[in-house]
Amino acid sequence: MRMHKIYVFIYLGLILLGSTIPGNSIPPLLALTWDKLLHVCEYSIAGFLGYKGYYSEFKRPVLIISISGILFGCLDESWQSMIPGRFPSQYDVIADGIGVILGALTGSFIWKNPE
Repeated sequence: MRMHKIYVFIYLGLILLGSTIPGNSIPPLLALTWDKLLHVCEYSIAGFLGYKGYYSEFKRPVLIISISGILFGCLDESWQSMIPGRFPSQYDVIADGIGVILGALTGSFIWKNPE
């Protein structure tokens, strides 16, 4: 179980690392066309890993993981505001929130732990 917690933090670190890429280094097609879908996908993985790592520690793991993931999305957007060519977006936070909720719910269905 401990390794699953480590995976969560490694993955969140990778998200922050990806957020340090300057805006002019991101291909325009990727940045504009698929941006929100990519946010949903990357945060779905975060929600899934978060659920797997922490479901046994919380009374309502989906709620806790979802709130934590949304707050992390806010942190990520704030971090991006300090990177040249990157700008924070409330729509990205919404996409992050949708993703983390979907990931945590998927984890709860797979491991069938009561909410």
